[in-house]
Amino acid sequence: MMRVTVARSSGFCRGVRHAVETAERIAADGVYVLGELVHNPLVTDEIARRGIRTVSSVEEVPAGATVILRSHGVGKAVYEACTARGLRVEDCTCPFVKRTQKIVRRAAEEGKTIVIVGEKSHPEVVGLVGWSEGCAVVVGSEEEIGAADLADKEVVIVAQTTCPEEIFGKIVKIVSKVCEKTVEIFKTICYTTKERQEEAAALAKTCDAVLVIGGINSSNTNRLYEICRRHCANVFRLADASAFRFEDLKNFKNVGIVSGASTPDKRRRFFLRWITTQK
Repeated sequence: MMRVTVARSSGFCRGVRHAVETAERIAADGVYVLGELVHNPLVTDEIARRGIRTVSSVEEVPAGATVILRSHGVGKAVYEACTARGLRVEDCTCPFVKRTQKIVRRAAEEGKTIVIVGEKSHPEVVGLVGWSEGCAVVVGSEEEIGAADLADKEVVIVAQTTCPEEIFGKIVKIVSKVCEKTVEIFKTICYTTKERQEEAAALAKTCDAVLVIGGINSSNTNRLYEICRRHCANVFRLADASAFRFEDLKNFKNVGIVSGASTPDKRRRFFLRWITTQK
């Protein structure tokens, strides 16, 4: 008999849910999304079917139209470009990201160097850099700190909201040793991210196998996958149902299901129903 356990905090986080619900309720005519609303192809496809187009730059949005800013947030220049084109803005930036943006902007105004702990190419980090007035350094690992030249700088440290606490803590310690001046530390990791990562670790420790469900380009889902792999030998990373094979799981007695913050709840429910009927 197979026992299936779903992580309690699986599925949309508050910020993602707000963004998706906004795209679902708004009249679609003349509405555009700047970048993927969330890192999940199923959500992206559903929004496209409503007639809402995804664009990569503000310049692609016709003057006077409506643009949705996704939960990852954007830099200062994007807001200025929207104003210049007379665009109506539906700002779905996650409140946690907004808070970090304000910290970065204030630190830049004070002439401090901002260390952003995160992934350079991630949209949230790109947006944070866009509030730094050129005063930000992005580091994603301990090895990258040496090239940052921080010794004589007054430093403010923030984190990408999905950054693992372990990585953030290690980088903070190293930066604090390197810097000769004041170091201000803002632990801007989203509390739901921390809870999800802790739950994923706890579940992986007690299961024979774990399914991690979410878009392949989802940073927070990939983090959950990495965490589960540390504690369980049989972890399966799935974007959608087409990649699922019950044969991979049929010999396991305890199976866990974890899904990222950008994964629709119905995806998690689908896998749970499928496993239940197959076992």
